[in-house]
Amino acid sequence: MKPVTFKNLMNNDRVVCDDVRKIENIDGVEYLLVHRPDNPRPFLMRKDVLEKDTTVVKGISRNFAKV
Repeated sequence: MKPVTFKNLMNNDRVVCDDVRKIENIDGVEYLLVHRPDNPRPFLMRKDVLEKDTTVVKGISRNFAKV
């Protein structure tokens, strides 16, 4: 599965999820196993505060990718 970059809506941090199918359900709350782009250490983050990041596509902004 291809890694997906998400943006944390609370503090605008970027995190990477290597497999979006790995969802942990703890007390009725869904969590994704993610890591920061510069650090491979994984941690759980609430799925409802994450938004799929579409601003960067492999280092190129989306506006220039279609040119």
